[in-house]
Amino acid sequence: MDLLIKKQGFTINIADYGLDCLKFRPQSVSHNHKLEQFENLDGANHAGTTFGPRELQASFVVEGDNHVLLNLLTSELHALFATKEPILLIDSRQPGKQWRALVNSVFDIDYDNSSTGTYDLSFLSPRPYCESVGTTLDEFTFDSDVWQAGMNLPSDRDLLYKHKANRFQIYNAGVFLDPCKLPLRILYKGGSSNLTIKNKTTGDIFAYSGTSGPDDTIVLDRIQHFKNDTNIFTYTNHKRISLATGWNDFEINGTSENFEIIFDFRFYYL
Repeated sequence: MDLLIKKQGFTINIADYGLDCLKFRPQSVSHNHKLEQFENLDGANHAGTTFGPRELQASFVVEGDNHVLLNLLTSELHALFATKEPILLIDSRQPGKQWRALVNSVFDIDYDNSSTGTYDLSFLSPRPYCESVGTTLDEFTFDSDVWQAGMNLPSDRDLLYKHKANRFQIYNAGVFLDPCKLPLRILYKGGSSNLTIKNKTTGDIFAYSGTSGPDDTIVLDRIQHFKNDTNIFTYTNHKRISLATGWNDFEINGTSENFEIIFDFRFYYL
């Protein structure tokens, strides 16, 4: 198997560094339970559970032609994995999913002989989820090289994320998407007056008390609201639009004759 690394805008195959990936294994999610205890009450009251960060374990075999080249390669590996920023990790067995992870261990080669050694690394994903390599604005074909089997993508219907009708459906293949926690951009392009966007599946309603012209774009970027580059949060109902897993039924009002609404996000998986 191969492990791809996306770092600083570059995609790196660890095989180019003489590494053979023996193992890439995400650990299970950790459960953080909030318990409230009260005097004279047996046990505790469950006040909610969250998932903690996710640990990822990787093991490699590294080979050089001799001990000098192996030592030089070790220095290159130290530079490759020395980073203060998250990197993206893609397991070749699941090429449509990627992990945003931090290097979370010291690392060195355990030498088997003068030209071969093993290399173990631990990564930490701050989120408990991996994400789709593709976004909803990518083409949904396997030829696009960003999708794979096992991503909960329906085969009986086309997936559309640009609409020009007042009623439509949006499909979310991953976990419940709360824009307070995960990226989601909704763009409304065109004229409007007292625009409302309602996800009838979740009950979420966004409302903007102003107007927009045919060349304007209203943007819901996570919990921020803009018209073009101007923040309009004050003139909205301060609500966000979330997406349930599966099909979400939408209805928008206050539109003009010619408009387009676009949903731009990734799918997130446990």
